[in-house]
Parts: sequence; C-alpha cells; structure tokens
Amino acid sequence: MKRTIELLKKNNELRVIEEELDIYLEIPHLAYAEVKKKDGGKALLFTNAVDRKSGKKFSEPIAMNLFGSYIRCELLFGRTIESVADEITKLLHMRPPVGFLDKLSMANELFSLKNIFPKRLKKEGECQKIKYLDDAVDLYKIPVLTTWEQDGGPFITMGQVYTQSLDGEMVNLGMYRLQVYDKNHLGMHWQIHKDSSHFFDQYQKAGKKMPVTVAIGGDPLYTWCATAPLPYGVNELLMYGLIKKEPAKLVKSLTNPLYIPQDVDYVIEGWVGTAEMRTEGPFGDHTGYYTLREPYPVMQVSAITTKKNPTFLATVVGKPPLEDKYMGWATGKIFFPLLKTTAPDLLDYHMPENAGFH
Repeated sequence: MKRTIELLKKNNELRVIEEELDIYLEIPHLAYAEVKKKDGGKALLFTNAVDRKSGKKFSEPIAMNLFGSYIRCELLFGRTIESVADEITKLLHMRPPVGFLDKLSMANELFSLKNIFPKRLKKEGECQKIKYLDDAVDLYKIPVLTTWEQDGGPFITMGQVYTQSLDGEMVNLGMYRLQVYDKNHLGMHWQIHKDSSHFFDQYQKAGKKMPVTVAIGGDPLYTWCATAPLPYGVNELLMYGLIKKEPAKLVKSLTNPLYIPQDVDYVIEGWVGTAEMRTEGPFGDHTGYYTLREPYPVMQVSAITTKKNPTFLATVVGKPPLEDKYMGWATGKIFFPLLKTTAPDLLDYHMPENAGFH
C-alpha cells in the first residue's frame, strides 16, 4: 500500500488529512463527500483516526477513495483499461498457426501467459511480520469504520475474502461486507449465488468447518480482482497476473490452509462453523436504503497478522455515484470482449451505477 500512496502523491491524486477524526461516521462522511465531487475528487489518507467511544487512537492510517476516478483506476492498474481489453480480445481470437512466423508469434503470446498463474512461496510474507494469535486476537485493534448511523456495527468494506472448495480443488477470491460482532467474530455476508456460499454448502453437507481468510490492502489490484465477474471455479488472481504481467505471490495462512498475497496489509484468518448463524445488518447499501437484518454465517477469527506499518483500506457504500462506479467502469471495459463472444453484433454497452452495475 505504501507504493500506492507514493504513486498517488506523485500524480497529485492524494489528499492527506491529519485532523483527528472518528471511525464512527466522521471519516466515512468525508470520503462520501469527496467522491461526490466532480471527477471523483482525490484519494484520501486519514492519519489520525480515533474511536472516541472507546478512547482508542489508531497509529495506522486509513486510505479511501483510491479507485474513485477514471485517472486513478488506470494509475492503479498500471496501464490503460483499453489495453487490458485489447489483450483479452487478442487472446480470444487466436487461431491455429499457418506458417513458421505464425507459430513464432503464437509462441510469444502463449509464453506471456506463464505469469498469470499465482506463485506459492514457502516462506512467510510481509503481511505476517506482526502476529496476533489465540487470546491476542482483537478485531477492535483494526480501524474498521461505521459508515451510517443505523448500521448494525462496524463493517469491513474492502475485504478480499479467500475461500476454497471442500476438496481444495477450487479457490475463490470475492468481496463481501463483513460485520465486526466482537473482538473475534465476523459476519460473512455471502449471498446464495456467490461462489463462497456454494463452497459453504459443501462444508455444511459434510459437517465440517470452512476455512476463510480475509486480506485487506496490498496492491489495489487484488481488491479489484475480488470483484471480477469470473465463472465459477476460476481463480480471480489470474486476472492479476494477466494485467500486471507477473504472478501474484502467495503465502499460506498461519492457522488454515488458504493462501493470500504476501504483501497485503492485514490478514484475518479463521473458520466458519456450519451450524451457527448470526443476525447481520442493518447496512446502508447502494440502493440508498438500509438492507434489513438477516442471518448469515459467522467466522471465528483464529489469527490476525499485519505488515510492520499497515494501512487500512475502506470504501463508502451508499447511494451512487460512489467509488464502485469507477471500479465498475473498469470491469465493464475489461469484460466487454468476453461478452461479445456470446453476442458478436454487440457494439458497446453501459452499466449505470444506479442499476446494472450492481
């Protein structure tokens, strides 16, 4: 995340806010007001976050609105969104080679794909420099925000949720809101059509608890990948390798079998039991209304690890347009070539942030 902060500073796309501000409503309100500005405003870095209710001061800064403009999206991708779409188009239109030069060209194209597959490291990662295990686990040490007054509590809103199928053959990276219930329990808001929910059904039928690891921060592209609409069973981190031209480097969680990027800022590990459900919500949602309380699975946190000086990443969810408008713009452009394979006559399409994108 530090490299990202420096990149944004260099391009005059970051505003640093040093005033003391509360994680309850105040910080989210400023981020909400910023992204509503023309062209999405600036990315924000809050360096003096507090929780006045508990009297806690946080040394960790909070980054928000990173993706909140077309310019910043392309900065964070490290290339133009159009170039990513063009590359996917070329891959989809590869034909059997006719002559030697065609074979050579195809070999070069295929060789470039060697970097898309995530690489598992045998050592611990940057994200595991500081460890909190067992009784030392405390989610309240993380500056998780409460965005709206009637929210059911603090919610992690930019969590990369890593899960795997019961047989371990499929892995998934998704993004779901995660309610903090207490110091070692998180709500898992995965809806029934989500891959993680499908995996949960497998564990539930087998009567086994399900491993889950939540990562926060690191390269912002991990966060975008968590939102990528890939088919069931396809690892979203393949998109990271395709876009960055280098594999995502993964390390194993300390207390479960899941792998996460080694350079994320926070890692929250745990297990989801298949018997317990807990009321989740309300939550101020993208419709402009609160979603109601409903029962969802609960994660028992077994470990929290961080970088030496982590930065917490968050977003505001609410009535559009907000930061996810720009993430959705990138998604629409990048996946347009795939949509054209089923509708060849399609010239273009638009997903309004108030409707189709969600």
